[in-house]
Amino acid sequence: MNKQLMTNLVNTLTKYKDGTGEHDRAIFETFLYGVFDEKNRRYKVVQHLSLLAEVLAEKKRVDLVDDIVHANSNAAYELDVHLRELK
Repeated sequence: MNKQLMTNLVNTLTKYKDGTGEHDRAIFETFLYGVFDEKNRRYKVVQHLSLLAEVLAEKKRVDLVDDIVHANSNAAYELDVHLRELK
């Protein structure tokens, strides 16, 4: 996965997380759980968590890790490790 795709992912998550309606929240949760499902062969985000950490730090959206922990706790833990390494 390249950096532009990861940036698009973070932008999409941010857009719906910051949305004000119930519909936005539903889309956010559905997308989040789909992307971080380790069985999902279409999205391999869990294989590129160091890149995701880099993009989250650049976009100043490390708060998304708090939501990711509900979808995939192992990925969230690894993201925390990568984020600490970036400091």
